[in-house]
Amino acid sequence: MDFSFTPEQLMFREAVSHFAKKELEPYVKGMEATDRFPVEVFKKLGDLGYLGVHFPSEWGGADADFISFCIVIEEICYVSAAFGINVLLHSLMASTPIYLVGSDEQKQRYFLPAMRGERIGAAGLTEPNVGSSAGDIETTAQRVDGGWKVRGAKMFTSNGPYCDFMTLVVSTDREKRHKGISLFVVDSATPGVVLGPNIPWMGIAGGEAGSVTLDGPVFPEKSLLGEEGKGFYYLMEALNPTRVALAAGCVGLAQAAFDHALRYAKERKQFGQPIGKFQGVSFKLADMAVEIELARLMVYKAAWLADRKEKLVKEAAMAKLYASEMATRVAHRALQIHGGYGYAKEYPLERYYRDARLFEIFQGTSEILRVIIGGQLGL
Repeated sequence: MDFSFTPEQLMFREAVSHFAKKELEPYVKGMEATDRFPVEVFKKLGDLGYLGVHFPSEWGGADADFISFCIVIEEICYVSAAFGINVLLHSLMASTPIYLVGSDEQKQRYFLPAMRGERIGAAGLTEPNVGSSAGDIETTAQRVDGGWKVRGAKMFTSNGPYCDFMTLVVSTDREKRHKGISLFVVDSATPGVVLGPNIPWMGIAGGEAGSVTLDGPVFPEKSLLGEEGKGFYYLMEALNPTRVALAAGCVGLAQAAFDHALRYAKERKQFGQPIGKFQGVSFKLADMAVEIELARLMVYKAAWLADRKEKLVKEAAMAKLYASEMATRVAHRALQIHGGYGYAKEYPLERYYRDARLFEIFQGTSEILRVIIGGQLGL
């Protein structure tokens, strides 16, 4: 068994880390102040191939592996979870279904520009009355002359306020529940599509997410992704890698919080010595280091399985569950080590604390992930 990154992956990690700190970190204070996402960064990421590093070069990727994409998300989330979340949802939930089952025309129109950062994608899944139960989707699509007429609404759509296209999850037959789910890829500027403003959150400032109202737009027949009624299965094929990448983001966030806390524990002196010399602090740091390492191993094992095209329902759920709860614990302890300084906005600890909390909720709550893991265990 080999638990090491290849020399190429290590060099790639260093390059992504340098880019994130140089090109993305300067935006963070502005994002916190304005709660706005700097959309120009998509083009910067696209120019370097980071948006689709694991896709073939003919479709805007870099012919790398999914492990490398997880490295991208880990290093970006080290700098800003808001950046990491919107980038991975653009690349995976919005774009991957197009790559998997889209026609060549759909790939040319949406996927290739998305990988280049020229068009920004969103995934319309969550609804005001529907969260984790995809089979209860209320947004419907009916055949009409000229295509499909869609009515419904989406909520908490990352990249939604400024997206150029959406991968929409709709029901084409509600009686069939999840077997009646279909996917569409559509232009967000279509008449009848109303992009709502950003919904302010406790954390992830600048990672804009909003509502989408679908007031009877008619999408052409060619907007259907793959086969009618197969959307749920396409969605699951994209969702499991998304959970792994989110877990990688949790590792990046937790690592950033830990690194700040470790430096502070070595520099801050009380009672004549660095506070890290006290067991009450050193034990916290030891536990944090162990938990981050465990999460990282779970993430990259799942990413390795994804590269081998093996089933990873259980492993993806485990990685996302453990890493998200770990990130909250680590951010909490890191803030505590800083004391009052950790609670001050002058330091990033309070941002890590706020940002980490979301990872336990979206793309599968901790409770839903435990249900999935239990099911995979035969319960």
